[in-house]
Amino acid sequence: SSAKSPLALQEVGLDAMGQQSSLPAAVQALVDAEKMEVDCLKIHSTEIFDFATMEKFVPADVFARFKECLVTGAPTPEADMKPIADGMFKWARTRGATDFAHWFFPVRGGGGATGGSCGSHKIDAFIDLDWSSKTPNKPFVATFPADRLFQGESDGSSFPNGGLRVTHQAAAFTTWDRSSPPFIVDKVLRIPCSFITHYGKCIDDKTPLLRSSDAVHREGLRLLKAMKLATDAKALYSYLGWEQEFFVVPAAGYKARPDLVNTGRTLIGKLPTRNQQADLNYFGPIPVTVEKLLKTVHNEMMKVGCPMAVRHNEVAPGQHEMSPIFCVSNASADSNVLFMEICNREASKFGLQVLFHEKPFKGINGSGKHANWSVGTDTGINFFYPGKTDEARTIYVAAIACLAYGLCQHNELVRCTVATSGNDHRLGAQEAPPAIISLYPGTGFEAHVDSIISGGDLLAYKSEKKLQTTGCTNAMPVEAPMEDRNRTAPFPFCGNRFEFRAVGSSQNCSFPIMVCNTIMAAGMSKLSDLLEGGTGLRDAVAQIYKENRKVIFTGNGYSAEWPVEAAKRGLPNLRT
Repeated sequence: SSAKSPLALQEVGLDAMGQQSSLPAAVQALVDAEKMEVDCLKIHSTEIFDFATMEKFVPADVFARFKECLVTGAPTPEADMKPIADGMFKWARTRGATDFAHWFFPVRGGGGATGGSCGSHKIDAFIDLDWSSKTPNKPFVATFPADRLFQGESDGSSFPNGGLRVTHQAAAFTTWDRSSPPFIVDKVLRIPCSFITHYGKCIDDKTPLLRSSDAVHREGLRLLKAMKLATDAKALYSYLGWEQEFFVVPAAGYKARPDLVNTGRTLIGKLPTRNQQADLNYFGPIPVTVEKLLKTVHNEMMKVGCPMAVRHNEVAPGQHEMSPIFCVSNASADSNVLFMEICNREASKFGLQVLFHEKPFKGINGSGKHANWSVGTDTGINFFYPGKTDEARTIYVAAIACLAYGLCQHNELVRCTVATSGNDHRLGAQEAPPAIISLYPGTGFEAHVDSIISGGDLLAYKSEKKLQTTGCTNAMPVEAPMEDRNRTAPFPFCGNRFEFRAVGSSQNCSFPIMVCNTIMAAGMSKLSDLLEGGTGLRDAVAQIYKENRKVIFTGNGYSAEWPVEAAKRGLPNLRT
């Protein structure tokens, strides 16, 4: 017979002599990945109990009330809890799930942890005693009691809690975040949850984020009413789209470095000869083994309903990025924590290690988690999109005034959300924003702000896209937005959102986005106070811009002149 290729021999488990052989685990993982490669567009959302799935497994009236409760904030009626749990159980069993777990997020922080942030869960079987049985030793049955879906209990004293829980006062409870759909991983139905103490104090990352989302909803509707605009809106939401950067290295090399293992970063060694000066890596071909890993992670995330849209090489050697399409901020933050977990789980199968530390290697780029954040109504109005109507443009100008207020008045708080032992190695270094928190709305809009302060019209700003010629005929002109991108800014405008670029790669997004929501709500409250007190809209917006003008900066954040200028303006520069 003709000679078999090495790949063909690997596929059938034979050595070069045609004898049965055992493959190294990493090689076997590659072979298995090729064999099991699936069309992710055909399997997406098969493992998530989202609205589309819920509608099929829950009575129509129960489903309608469930959705309405999410808009109004009302508790789910007790009579609806059992049919929801029954429908979820029936669906989970069709997907092969045998267990469930309340999945919650204690305040463990990121801080450069090798594995990034992680959630917590206790796995419970889908069983309970048959309480209808008359026998003393009651049999058990496969079931999912409704009370176990909506609430659970844990030992709060064994998690970081700031003294809110101690061993003799340890009760803490999990409760389903109904706006973040349950999903199945490894045959376990995970239920995203808040985590609070016996007295209702939150000791997790999720609950403050949900509270801040309520604040955005409340103050956003109040502001729209005060401005007499978009008054048909019933809800406001905050949205998040994360861009996760990370390094992938051989597991053997990682394990040979005690500094990497114990701190997440290298503490000794020699810099590469040219560091990353050759600029060869960015958007280059992804190494074969790493691409297998990234595709595997991509598929796993798609199955649980996370719309992973992008993967590519980042700037530094061995650095990569993956990101999904945005969704409501709490569900998006949940998916990011799951992403980090799946990355580490799958990497070990390929003989690789994923590093989420913000600065694992000196002399090359660190890793961030750019948080693309926006606020919008249930009717489709994006507060951070200029729009084409006078109503949309007015809301846009007012919304940025509210954001400027929040960033200026609570500047140090925003900085503290990204101050971790890992991230402070990165801020101000290779392509990371400086430790000075400023707002970049674009140079054109900055001029518009000055015009408003001087008495100009709110609607004088025209965000019109322009065609830029390529200088050749085969490549058509490109549509360029009104404002350029500023990658040196910690909070730049990106066309229809603001990008909080200072978030660290190992962090849970919940805390930084919670503060973004809260400062935005504070700004909307301030503007509403002025309007409700009788100040006209133009003058109220102008007043807010004038009082908070110093936080707006559209120059080069990497320049030596900016820290000097920021000090003159009175902006904090919290370096560590």
